[in-house]
Order: sequence, then C-alpha cells, then structure tokens
Amino acid sequence: MYEALVEHMDRWFVVHPGEPQPKVAASQQPHAVLLRPWVDPAALAVELFIESHRRGAAMTVLVYADSPQLPDDMRRRVKYRLGMIFGAALRDWVDEPHN
Repeated sequence: MYEALVEHMDRWFVVHPGEPQPKVAASQQPHAVLLRPWVDPAALAVELFIESHRRGAAMTVLVYADSPQLPDDMRRRVKYRLGMIFGAALRDWVDEPHN
C-alpha cells in the first residue's frame, strides 16, 4: 500500500476538475505518508497511517485544517472524497496484480 501511495499514485489516482494533484510532502516507509496540498482548499494536509495485518492492511486517514473543525457540509464532502479515493480507488489498485 505504501508503494502505491508514494511510487504509483499517478497510475491509480484521478484528480477531479479544479483539484490539485496531491504531492507526497513526507513519508516514513512502510507506515506513514503526508500528502499536501489537496482535497479541499480548507484542508492543509492529509496524513495516512498504514498498519499491516496478516491478511492485508488498515489505513487511518487524518485531515489537517486551519480551523479546529470544518463546517458540516465541507467535512461530509471531504470524507466522501477521501472514502472514494482510499476506500475504492486505492483498494482496487492494491488488490489487482500489476507489473
């Protein structure tokens, strides 16, 4: 999963119109990646923590913003977008064999 985020993001991640391409600002192999700027102008960074398990991996996604709490509509939009990326696109990429 770490390699998919750091080395192959351009192969599975599709940016929405007006959305900047996320860039890896920092990483610690094999369990942490910091992406910025991205997802929403209010989100300064997205931090991913990867925890390996016997049958796969689990990921914790944290979003950092200027304010202590994003408005409900913005938080829902950001959560949905992150779910589509990491709960669908990344999972599909990691589950399929690649050369």
